[in-house]
Amino acid sequence: MMRQFPILLFSSVIGRASSFRTGPLLQQHHSNSPLVLSAVRRHHIDRRYTIPSHDTHQRISLRPTHPLWATVASQGSQETSQPTGLNNCQICKRSFHSRNALFRHLRGEDASDYECHLEANKMGIKGSTSSLDKDLSLTAVVRYGYLVHSHGQYRSKHNQTSTDIRNTVGYNEIVANTIHQAFRNLTTTFFEDRQSNSVQFSTSALTYSTAAKLRQPSLRQDDDVRGAASEVLSFNYRLCIPHSTGSAIELAKKWTDYASTAQFIEDIQSAIDDRNVHHQVQIQLHAMDAMLPRSLKFYAERGCSQRSYRYLLPLRWINFKHRDEDETNHLIEWLRGVTSTSLSERKHQPRGGALSTSAPNCIMKLKQALKAAESRTVPNRRTRRQQAALTSIRGTDDDDDGRDNEVAIDNSSDVWMTNTGPIRLSPGRFGQLWRKERRCWSNFCHPDLRGMAASPSHDATWRTIDKANIVGFFSPKQAHILKEHGQIDDIHDIHVILEFRGDGFLLGQIPRLISTLVAMANDWLPNNFFDVATRPDIYIAAPPMAPFSEGMMYYHSPRYHFHELAAKSSDFSLENANANRTRFDCCISGSSKEYEWEKELRTALLLTNNPNTELQWLSDLRDKISPSIKKEMDVISKNMVDFTRSHTESDNKAESLPMMLTDAPKGAYSKTLELLRDIVVNGRWPATSSARSRVIMTPPSTVSADKILATKKGSVSTAFPGNTQSSGSFTVVNIDLWNEGSGIPLPAANALFPELARSVYELEKEIIEMQLPIPMAKGMSRDESSFFRRPPSTHCAVNRNAQFTPHVDSGRGLGQSVSMIVGLGNYTGGEIIVEGMSYAIRYQALEFDGWKQLHWTSPFVGERYSLVWFTPEQTPDQRQSHTQLSDASDKEDIHASHLAQVHLAKTPFLPPLTYRPNSTDALVIGEILDAEKGCAYTMERNKTPNMPDGFSLQGHSTVLDVGAHIGVFSRYAMGEGCRHIIAFEPEANNFDLLSKNLSPKDSIGCNCTIELHSCAVAKGYENRTLVRARDQNDGKLNTWRHSLSEYSQYVDRTTKLPSDSQKGMLDRIEVRSVPFFSQPNENGDYSHGALVPGVTFVKLDCEGAEIEILLSPNASRRSSWLDVTHLVVEWSFTKERRVVIFHKMLSNLRNAGFEVYYEGMGGWWDTDSHVMWPYPDDIMVFATSK
Repeated sequence: MMRQFPILLFSSVIGRASSFRTGPLLQQHHSNSPLVLSAVRRHHIDRRYTIPSHDTHQRISLRPTHPLWATVASQGSQETSQPTGLNNCQICKRSFHSRNALFRHLRGEDASDYECHLEANKMGIKGSTSSLDKDLSLTAVVRYGYLVHSHGQYRSKHNQTSTDIRNTVGYNEIVANTIHQAFRNLTTTFFEDRQSNSVQFSTSALTYSTAAKLRQPSLRQDDDVRGAASEVLSFNYRLCIPHSTGSAIELAKKWTDYASTAQFIEDIQSAIDDRNVHHQVQIQLHAMDAMLPRSLKFYAERGCSQRSYRYLLPLRWINFKHRDEDETNHLIEWLRGVTSTSLSERKHQPRGGALSTSAPNCIMKLKQALKAAESRTVPNRRTRRQQAALTSIRGTDDDDDGRDNEVAIDNSSDVWMTNTGPIRLSPGRFGQLWRKERRCWSNFCHPDLRGMAASPSHDATWRTIDKANIVGFFSPKQAHILKEHGQIDDIHDIHVILEFRGDGFLLGQIPRLISTLVAMANDWLPNNFFDVATRPDIYIAAPPMAPFSEGMMYYHSPRYHFHELAAKSSDFSLENANANRTRFDCCISGSSKEYEWEKELRTALLLTNNPNTELQWLSDLRDKISPSIKKEMDVISKNMVDFTRSHTESDNKAESLPMMLTDAPKGAYSKTLELLRDIVVNGRWPATSSARSRVIMTPPSTVSADKILATKKGSVSTAFPGNTQSSGSFTVVNIDLWNEGSGIPLPAANALFPELARSVYELEKEIIEMQLPIPMAKGMSRDESSFFRRPPSTHCAVNRNAQFTPHVDSGRGLGQSVSMIVGLGNYTGGEIIVEGMSYAIRYQALEFDGWKQLHWTSPFVGERYSLVWFTPEQTPDQRQSHTQLSDASDKEDIHASHLAQVHLAKTPFLPPLTYRPNSTDALVIGEILDAEKGCAYTMERNKTPNMPDGFSLQGHSTVLDVGAHIGVFSRYAMGEGCRHIIAFEPEANNFDLLSKNLSPKDSIGCNCTIELHSCAVAKGYENRTLVRARDQNDGKLNTWRHSLSEYSQYVDRTTKLPSDSQKGMLDRIEVRSVPFFSQPNENGDYSHGALVPGVTFVKLDCEGAEIEILLSPNASRRSSWLDVTHLVVEWSFTKERRVVIFHKMLSNLRNAGFEVYYEGMGGWWDTDSHVMWPYPDDIMVFATSK
């Protein structure tokens, strides 16, 4: 009898079913050996085949060895040989679960595999590398805690002086860089001690769980967080050990053995401690895995699925003043029963052992407030349908909150709508966390976050709080008493440990949450505050951030749910797989010793806290802030009731004010209003786009169908208090700025209402001419507003009865980036609110930055139209078609014109500065002539201890300008008192403007001498090739990146480029080159180089040529620099990214007697010569010599 065995076949490499011929396979094995292959991915069965077997007693086990798929070869009888060729190494006879694992083995990705790697190279086996060098590509994962003792000083030491809250480097990044640098130093020392200087070592992809490099900058960690109980960082590193050393195998083995031991962690800890000589920061390593295979693709920031913070809330804050003595005694009695337990390590305890004393009222209030802050779990679709069916059967009860009446806005979206607004789920999160409701926390963000970063329309402001709860109590002064005796007599030093877990937190969100929780626990704010404040269509500022957070808040830990699940079943290819898995588990899951560190952290934070001013803050929160918020909530509640009533009235009852046809000023106002009313009367108002309808006030679900706004996609989402359904918003463009040949179609509204389109822009022109200056919203910074009129706009949004929710406009704006709004019609209310300030706009125009400033519409009654003129971001093709607009309204050109006009007063003997519109000339002017920012080639006094006197042109009579461009810096130097200018510029077009801009119009009033040279400055005398820079992607003419061919960053392109103005084949021209350093001739004169005697100030900005100049031997000799005392160089890191070359240049300058300063001096990148320049810009180097 012949037994049949099923074969399950699935292509595990390419991920799809594939056919397989069994004949050739069977010929590879003994005729009595059955073969069973099991390939399991997500589907267990693909195709079934049967093959005969003569062994009727053999039992087959189909057990996958990998969570996704596996390949299992069954063994035959004892006398049958082991099958070969199925993911087996022919050298060491080991079996692997996949071809990829076998290839990694042959490539020698672990020291234990290196012998097979060498043998495979000799045999020429496919999958092995062609080089005999030992190449280790691994990932290092570190779990650690930290505490910064001196608030502010540690950051300033690392040159963190940014005033932008979104760009300020936090303590978490500084600590991560410190650990990363310690790892680099220790690794380098390891190989140097073994005389293996030829080993190449590099790192990349440094990240940590609280980083905001892949996420939005508004999600970065608060600056007040000075400590962490458990933080996780990761980075990739590569070790290339040359085979020529003769000991690559042994050296790689020594490294992997060393990096896998606890001694390695201790050595890194010692290196960190030695570096922390001033004890400003304390870093404690909990666990480390430096041998994680790169194939696991672990990235600390991207892989983090949940982040948690803890806050040490003083118990006296929620028991503030008005609590009576009995309640305080009740609180103390209750604390006696729970504090000892909370101070010990948390363990599961069975139910039934409840405390004899019930929780006091203030604790219950705090728990209720914490529960209200949590994101609720939205039931699945089946449950929602069942609830909807039950609701339809029993009808709507009076006490129904309406949250079950959910309607999908879009079947493909994660957004659901209820009576209280939209519900957004959290797709992509682990397990049931994806059904957590995302809520809009824009009202709780840091006050310095503005514009899109704080807009409800920005996805980053929609976060989930998975859990907000009390996890224990703590007192730094009474900890030993509580632990030993469990007694407490005073609540003054007791702190409630609050934990907040979620997918991420906005800047300032947790401190403002604390203020809100304190107010709610003391009954100063109502219980429904979170429901109101997290609605995207309502702006109500949450209580200001709680003070003293720097001593009370710390980062607790991250979670890596997906990696935790995969780590339990991953098959590591390393020899010590079990040990490696244990190390990795400790890195992502934590260990018990972190508990002791967290107790020390809490004690240290609280002891450094100074609560002297908390009484004033709590009093203000009770007497001023909370009452003001409650009044706002009452107004919002009343407006919502009025809004609901206005939509539920009968259609025959008009609620608008009596229409007065003569209420508008005569002229363009009256004409435009008449045309708008005519469109409404004739029922021709077009549908509103879905994108714009999302930021218009959403009506209650009881609105009748004929009052619902019709959108272009037919979705039902918005309504207005008008008398007909002809309500909404559309856009018209300025026909005078539209080019028919550009291929850009006109909006449909231009064709439907051509007369209105003309009238709208006639009204804008009339406003610009008659209302000068146009009022601006508070917070705008437009220096040129007092010098130039507003340029004409390209677009205008026409709105009728639209009450917009808080939002910022999309797009960055082209030049103008300033919106102008005006209201028309017969209505009351309807003011525009910009960043919380209200402005009446009825026949009064207002300018505001719609792209950066949060704005919305206040409630109104009546017939309200509004016109918003703006110029959105455009493509390069659109920019080319609108040349008239580009020349007239480019913000950079306008600003450059203003700067040049102001600076002309310092050089009246020179002609007005000439530059090319729509080019990078304006950027050069802004970098040099902007008095507020300062000249890029100078430095103010006392900016750095290295140069307390600053770096300026004061006292210099002769200046050498290498890379003079169009002469802006030379003009600036003459304005500072310099009387002799020597300028070099090789590019012909730039040189023509240079000659024009430096030609005195009045030789009598000019006492300056000017030398102009049309040649390049480099290392020697020769003809060189100059490569003209390619224009920018937005079509702007690039005039400042021309460079010698050896240093050009541009290459010829044959593919389509972003802009039609860009050339695929670059322009190359021959130019004459002269050396920088002069050499004495036979007569003793210095006339053969750019640098001549008498020059005391040198500016080098020559797009890469400074590399060969400053690396030459002459640069290290003081005699070569003649009379130079001040040198400023723009070092082209974009041409040469190696920091070690940069350090060689600095060494030459120091040998020549110069003191050197540059931004970031002593930073993490500057202390390691093996790194590459990590930033996209060049760097300015200032050098002075006594």
